[in-house]
Amino acid sequence: MPRPSAYTESNLNAIKQHILGEGRVTVKRLSDELQVSEVSIRKYLSVLENEGVLIRTRGGAVVKDMLEHADALSQPAIIDDNPIKRSIASAAAQLIQPGARIVVDSGSTTAHLLPFLQQIEGLVVMTNSLPIANALTQKSHNATILMSGGTWDPLSQSFQGQMSEKMIQSYNFEMAFVGASGLDLSKGTTTFHELTKLSQVMSDAAQQTIVLAESDKLFKKMPNIELSWMKISTLVTDNLLSDDAKHQIQQYGVQVNCTPIKEN
Repeated sequence: MPRPSAYTESNLNAIKQHILGEGRVTVKRLSDELQVSEVSIRKYLSVLENEGVLIRTRGGAVVKDMLEHADALSQPAIIDDNPIKRSIASAAAQLIQPGARIVVDSGSTTAHLLPFLQQIEGLVVMTNSLPIANALTQKSHNATILMSGGTWDPLSQSFQGQMSEKMIQSYNFEMAFVGASGLDLSKGTTTFHELTKLSQVMSDAAQQTIVLAESDKLFKKMPNIELSWMKISTLVTDNLLSDDAKHQIQQYGVQVNCTPIKEN
């Protein structure tokens, strides 16, 4: 299917940015937000599907990479082969001492912590990610695994909602490990998703909050603030982060760890 004419290109780009940031969209929501008919929205989604950006679903679409990632995580021993995320997770895992109490959010980057967590003795790990919890129960060094409970989200393979929040709030952790869809130098971590409460609850329940995010997240503009820099103890990222960006983030009292990218 050919791309729309120039006067509708802005709508197509808006849809693309939305789904890349949030991971999924519905036809109705896009129609309401862009003030475009649902028929036109479906045509836009077809264009983006042909370009390999998304996969159509009933009533909407999901970003292609996210769907593939969810399938991969349904097999606990499999982590997608991303050297940047793997290097970031390796550096973040070095912050964890044996016997530590940690909470781990679901997400593509935090999932790369799994093989490192499996090697640390005596951890107490709470997570809302079913694949992470499942893998740790099968292969770990005397770890105590806690599930957050809540409402099951099949796309992210995780639990969300108020019950998850209440469960996490009842514990005290030394560290919270969370990812980020975007980074804003003046504000903190950002996302297209309007439901940001669970990450905030994890941060509040922990003595330290460690964010795992690739440096290119600085170029992804998201409308919703998830965690302000004031809530973040450490940002673990790759060494492609510019010195200027690193300095700006450090001004908020955030420790910035830039790890080299480790290839296979």
